Amino acid sequence: MSKQTGLAAFTAKKQPATPVHESGTVIPTSNNERKRGKGSIVALTIRLSRGDWERVHQLALAEGTSIQQLAMKGISKVFKEKGLPDLDGITS
Repeated sequence: MSKQTGLAAFTAKKQPATPVHESGTVIPTSNNERKRGKGSIVALTIRLSRGDWERVHQLALAEGTSIQQLAMKGISKVFKEKGLPDLDGITS
């Protein structure tokens, strides 16, 4: 088979780098082992508008706590409303 060039090469379907089941889930192999979220603490990023961040920041300062603790309390409250246990380490 000859190597495609130009637009044909750009639009040609390529084999996925990791094997994927027909359901869309990645098939575990030694080469595609999960790299993130493996430790006992997992980092999470949220995006806020500048105005919302300023409001959250001011609330954290006024309460003498961190944005992290405000977020954890909020998520824990949602869990409680759904009848689920609080997050670890959060007391209301």
